[in-house]
Amino acid sequence: MRIASSEIQMEKISVEAQQDSLSYKSLDMQWYEIDVNLPLPLLGTTYNFLWLYVNGLKVEKTKNGFILEAYLFSSFPHKLLKRLNNFLHIMAKSYHANYSPPVAYPASLSLTDDFIIVPIPTSYIPTFGCPILIQRGKAFGTGNHPCTIYCLQALKDIFREKFGKVQTKQILDAGTGTGILAIAAAKLGAKDITGVEINYESIMEAQENLRLNKVTKEIRILPCSVTEIKGKFNLIFANLYGFLLKEIASFLVQQLAPKGLIILGGMFVPDDDVVISTFTQQDLKECARYQDEVWSVTVLQSR
Repeated sequence: MRIASSEIQMEKISVEAQQDSLSYKSLDMQWYEIDVNLPLPLLGTTYNFLWLYVNGLKVEKTKNGFILEAYLFSSFPHKLLKRLNNFLHIMAKSYHANYSPPVAYPASLSLTDDFIIVPIPTSYIPTFGCPILIQRGKAFGTGNHPCTIYCLQALKDIFREKFGKVQTKQILDAGTGTGILAIAAAKLGAKDITGVEINYESIMEAQENLRLNKVTKEIRILPCSVTEIKGKFNLIFANLYGFLLKEIASFLVQQLAPKGLIILGGMFVPDDDVVISTFTQQDLKECARYQDEVWSVTVLQSR
């Protein structure tokens, strides 16, 4: 089933989302997929809007923008279609969404599966793809930011051995936030992951997200700064800020195991060149860069 949307007016977002989820219960409930092509300025707000109503979200970068895919388990998706088109009309007037049931996915997880961010609480969790359950709280990392999207893509590319065969036995997530990157690594099979975070609320959110995703054995969250961590890591996530990355560059390089990889995120374009040079000057080489007109993520490897 595919229903093309039309442009309509703005509606107020409210607790109707919870009421609608109850009215959807019916014998003919099925999964619907919402597809919206969006420019960067509309990505975050549209993602946050859909978070209130859907059971899963995925974002892919395209040549000219992003494809936002949302998944809804329902017997009557038209009400949400109307709300979404109201929202898009008031925001930009020229964007619209399509509905279709999603293509069937294999039951077992493989590296070809896509990460699907599942807003918690929810009544239904996708039985396809690679679901990552995330609460909506104050911590950074709900999947709507381009740098999070690029870091997740870089992670999949690493596990697919796009940059050659590398060890992923010991992983460090610097500034873990919601724990989304650490959880994604655990879903791909990593067993020894350390997340560090200095914000108390973020630590509490991350711990709960680990429990929801059943990865508490694979990931430990430490309440400290990344500069207090000792040891060597095969893979380091550092989705932080450009100025902070420059400040801790030497420390991160020292913590990287031979042939190890660092995923750097949170960099503005064109300042990313300056940040990356801070690392390449310390004998790291750039393997790949993921970026749009504003944000940039890179993968670096120790020589």
